Amino acid sequence: MFGRGTNFDKEMKRAEKSARAFAKKNKRDAKEVEDIMRGKTTNTFDHDVSNRSGSTGNNTLQFFIGFLLLGGGLYWLLNSFTVYSGIGAGGFGGYYSLFGMRITGGVMLIPLLLGIGLIFFLDGKKRFIGYSVAALGLLVIVISLLSSLEFRAKHGYSLYVYVIMFAMIAAGSGLLIKSTFKKKS
Repeated sequence: MFGRGTNFDKEMKRAEKSARAFAKKNKRDAKEVEDIMRGKTTNTFDHDVSNRSGSTGNNTLQFFIGFLLLGGGLYWLLNSFTVYSGIGAGGFGGYYSLFGMRITGGVMLIPLLLGIGLIFFLDGKKRFIGYSVAALGLLVIVISLLSSLEFRAKHGYSLYVYVIMFAMIAAGSGLLIKSTFKKKS
């Protein structure tokens, strides 16, 4: 029906050539997609595929916005409370609270003074005992002072105000960390 040299042969050769070019182009495109999935970038695209985090911003701008959010949130939070200690915190008569026990200030000084005395009394390597007792006495004083502090909110803020404060702190911290430790590509 169709003989040699007809239009059919020419059309078949042209279709075969077109199919080879199409397969070659698909193979090239598949390789580019594979490279992108593995993290390699190619120069054939007009857009930047290296920033896949969804944010397109200047690191310096992100740093300053994060700094402002974190600073503002911390300032707002720290100015929302009043700290009471000693007599104002319910420690009437000079009592301090240590692990739920009420202890006077003089009793708390005993381990510290005993440790300082041991430092000067003991010689050589035995002084380590004196330093340990003095450090323990100082630790007891610091813990008792911190545990007798009382925090009270200055204003009658509701929960959503505190959520906003902590959200500002978290968002600012995230932006600061992201802009500071972002890998350069």
